[in-house]
Amino acid sequence: MTLINKYKIIWSPNAHYELQNIKYYIKNYLKEKNTAKNIVRKILSSISKLSYFPEKYAKIQIYNKNHNVRKMSVANYLVIYEVDNISHKVFILHIYHSSQNYFNYL
Repeated sequence: MTLINKYKIIWSPNAHYELQNIKYYIKNYLKEKNTAKNIVRKILSSISKLSYFPEKYAKIQIYNKNHNVRKMSVANYLVIYEVDNISHKVFILHIYHSSQNYFNYL
């Protein structure tokens, strides 16, 4: 039986800030407190699953560099993350609304 190596999830300050902004916007501007909680819960749950399956989602190219950067779609949001297979870490880089052109920010 083969054991699966669990990857450690590390949040960038930007991703943490972006998630808080998503929650704030839905809760305070859209006046949807329960929706805000559910969206954040869904995003956090999906991110936690990356501990076991970090390369499940599509790889994206950034500046023609050879980085293992990927995007995961959760509800109407994209989680941009990088996988380091040597240190067994997943770096959560950004969380964008799917309508945003995230390549302008990377």
